[in-house]
Amino acid sequence: MQTVFDTIYYILLYPALFFACYYAVLALVGLFFHKQKYPIVEDKLKFCIFVPAHNEADVIAATVNNLAKIKYNPDLFDVFFIADNCTDNTAKNIKAAISELKITNFHCLERNVNDASKKGKPHAMRWGIDLLEAKDEFYNKYDMFMIFDADNFVDSDILQAMNSQYLNYPEKKRPVMIQAYLDSKNKNSLIARGYFVAYRFTNGFLQLPKHKLGLVPGIGGTGYCISTAFLKEIGGYNCTSLVEDLEFETIATLKGKSIAYNHNVRIYDEKPTGLVASAVQKTRWCQGHWYIFFKYSWRLFFKMLNPKEIKFFFKRLDNLMHVAALFFMGISMLITLLPLVAYAFGINISFSFATTLSTWIFYFSIALFPISSLLDGPKKEKQLFLIEFIPNMIANYIGIFVYFYANAVGLFQCKNQTVWKKTVHKVTAMTTEIPSSKVREHKKEAKEAVR
Repeated sequence: MQTVFDTIYYILLYPALFFACYYAVLALVGLFFHKQKYPIVEDKLKFCIFVPAHNEADVIAATVNNLAKIKYNPDLFDVFFIADNCTDNTAKNIKAAISELKITNFHCLERNVNDASKKGKPHAMRWGIDLLEAKDEFYNKYDMFMIFDADNFVDSDILQAMNSQYLNYPEKKRPVMIQAYLDSKNKNSLIARGYFVAYRFTNGFLQLPKHKLGLVPGIGGTGYCISTAFLKEIGGYNCTSLVEDLEFETIATLKGKSIAYNHNVRIYDEKPTGLVASAVQKTRWCQGHWYIFFKYSWRLFFKMLNPKEIKFFFKRLDNLMHVAALFFMGISMLITLLPLVAYAFGINISFSFATTLSTWIFYFSIALFPISSLLDGPKKEKQLFLIEFIPNMIANYIGIFVYFYANAVGLFQCKNQTVWKKTVHKVTAMTTEIPSSKVREHKKEAKEAVR
């Protein structure tokens, strides 16, 4: 029995250890190369921004007002708010806010369908694109398609940053997608704080190093732009999973396309404050993630090994690691539970160098939490990072345990990619401190360089 438990334990341990070491190396890259610079250029790209909203009357006016502060040539971008099957005053509030601000490049589109299988964000996106394309005013008119959620706030120079970063690449090496820094609009509970900590860590120690190494930064569902030329190439917005962002990321990687990340401008997302709401949201994410794992992991694996496309090996390996993240999380859960089961039978699992290494990686990850706030946080956050360390740690591990639950439930529900529960949004003002935009720092540096 001892041998059986030891064998199972080590079969599970080494894949999990490889996964942990992989991301520990990425974190080290982020730690020592934590800057991103590019010259600021003249507004040139034309952006089409969609903001899907289903029963968001409580927050949508605040979102309109925030997006109205975007500093970019108004002739070069349009914002379309899609009131999708709303039964409240969402559309009315959008129109009232646009009228009050007298903005000609903001529009409200109302969509109503009776078919339950055609409700939700992906269907609303396709509907809006088809509506514009019917007048030949999408693929030929816009260079970039961008998505914000109905509760989002953004840095005012987000389009300027995307425009400058994209045009800084040689034409043949330009990415097909760029993801902005995902930040928190609120951290007013342990649950919301858990998201806040996770995003701080992810942006600085996963997203940025992946970008630096030419790998595949994750697409986060909001605050990303996608080339309309690429969107047309893949047949439009045809992703139907609950995590269409990960699906787009994987399709692009399979096709050998590049994805970029922008660390200098942020989009602020409202986080759930209750345990149940968080579990529902994360279960939806896991449902979609498992679906993508079963649909695309083998394609990525065989594409990765294709000798004719060996130059994309590391990008596809990185994307495969992301797609398989819940699989590795499941292994980690089993590794945690197996010794407990063994002890219940009076068996001690022998530990080795591998388990010692995994322990040190765990300690390393703990050390990175306060460092992430020092590197990316605004002034007040940096001043309070030691005081907030304990609550941040507690909040983070609550979030991890919720993810363990969501991972297990999502696995058994992954065939369902149509029915989901909406996350309710109520926050209409920032409750976390907004740092000064780093793009403005680059502006100053660029001007000084010219002088």
